[in-house]
Amino acid sequence: MDESSNARIPLAGAEVSQRCADESPSTMTGGQTEPGSNTASILDDCHHEPRTISEAEDQAEPFSVRHEVKYFFGKGIALGLAAMLNWGLPPLVAMMFAGHTPNSAQLQASMGYGRVWFNCTVLMPSVGMFAYCSNVIPGCIGAGRPERIPRYLQRGIIFSLIAMMPLYLLQFFADSIMRSLGVPEVNAIDVGVYCRLMIMSSILTIVDGNIEITLVNLGYARSTTVNSFVCGLALDVGTSFLLIYHLDMGIVGVALSQISVKLGRVIVWGLIICIFGLRRKMCQSPSAGTDVLCRRAEVKTFLGLALPQIMSNFAGWFVFELQVMALANVEGLPKEALAAGSIWVQCEGSLASAQDGWIRITSMRSLVLLGKRDPGAPKAFTLFTVLATIVVAISNVALLIWKDAFCHLVSNDAAVREWLDKILWVLVIHTQTRILSINASVLFVPLDKGMMWTLVMFVCFYIIASPITCSIALTDWVTKDITLKMTACVSNTLIAQIFIFIIGFAYLWRLDWMVAGEVIHRRANNDKREAAQILVDIEQQPAAELTVAGAVFAA
Repeated sequence: MDESSNARIPLAGAEVSQRCADESPSTMTGGQTEPGSNTASILDDCHHEPRTISEAEDQAEPFSVRHEVKYFFGKGIALGLAAMLNWGLPPLVAMMFAGHTPNSAQLQASMGYGRVWFNCTVLMPSVGMFAYCSNVIPGCIGAGRPERIPRYLQRGIIFSLIAMMPLYLLQFFADSIMRSLGVPEVNAIDVGVYCRLMIMSSILTIVDGNIEITLVNLGYARSTTVNSFVCGLALDVGTSFLLIYHLDMGIVGVALSQISVKLGRVIVWGLIICIFGLRRKMCQSPSAGTDVLCRRAEVKTFLGLALPQIMSNFAGWFVFELQVMALANVEGLPKEALAAGSIWVQCEGSLASAQDGWIRITSMRSLVLLGKRDPGAPKAFTLFTVLATIVVAISNVALLIWKDAFCHLVSNDAAVREWLDKILWVLVIHTQTRILSINASVLFVPLDKGMMWTLVMFVCFYIIASPITCSIALTDWVTKDITLKMTACVSNTLIAQIFIFIIGFAYLWRLDWMVAGEVIHRRANNDKREAAQILVDIEQQPAAELTVAGAVFAA
């Protein structure tokens, strides 16, 4: 290295340190520095190509009411349909076909127990780990750093699979554990078979979910609807009909049907990536030389985003899943009522999936605007929450109007339909408070307030709601009426959600949104700060070591 190069390194180190601290990429024309500048040379070494915004450019537009409404319905409907077809329809269709088999009550009860164990031990942790890609990718787009997306996607998948290994091993003991919890022998055996098969479904879900998050943030929300229509509707209905209803394969057919759907989704994602030429933008990182896959800072970021979300899931979602277990311990509850409770839980999951589009679009748009440090971020968040509440209310009215037809659709057992009709009204209030409580919580994890929010969830579910529910449903202190006990079981989450959305919106009302924007923007540029620190360290080295250090950095 010649003398001019040696002299340039400390100068560039000072420049990059200052500019990384004081300027954002949006202040640079076209995302690049001026040609010929020392800073540009160093950034070219670090990133290997100029930064551009690509298909996600429309998400980075500044706030305007017209754009927000168009964005909400344009992408929210697509995401809602995709989530409904992906997460909501498969278990609901399986439950419907199971409800028309010769031994429908037993199979539906086994599906309910299997759902509880699998969701609590596998799905909650794996979905919680989606928080990594869900938060860092919108933030880096808003901050003008889309070249970091491939590395984020790779880390999201690899870190999640490594973390899930012990939980996959636990599935081989599911039947013994469920038996010890009081689940009937025949249902416990079914749960064991189901959960061991569903390990493959979980692996595919991790790959599927992280790819979907990336595509949606790159502006391909409609592709998720296409994939969900092909796999969540056509493939799922076909395999469920064949394996559960026609071949009567029982719980094995239920698991194989869901595995087929997840495998189909991953294959379709691969085709979409190839068709739209996204392999480079999603799989090849231009900054791979400096943005190491397994950096300590990124492991810390992954854990910092995933762990609070997982804990939040166990603080709230976990209690919801245990409602089926609580029903099994209500004294005098007939098996038809237990089957109706399982159907209620599956229906809630489907309706919750329909809300996923509105929730995700609220989170995505808010994080993009926060990453841009746009003062319109709180207005967009409020507008999206109001629109989502109205849409959910409309769907709830439709459910009340056609509830009799719905009960006949999900079961051929008159007693099961009668029990379901008694508790279906709770589902309406539950879904309405759910959209408010989740929208009130979506920003806490990305703003590094995940632990605080977990505490709020814990108090609302375990300290307030659960004691009320247990005193009514599992004792005779309040009532001996079986219907009221059953209603109390499925109302547990509803009680907690009321307190959650009140606390959440009270906090957001007092939030300094400009400070919140700095948190998101700073996280999206954490690699720049590390590069700047390296240059500062080089600048502080003795002159005798400078030539060697500069040569290593350039290489």
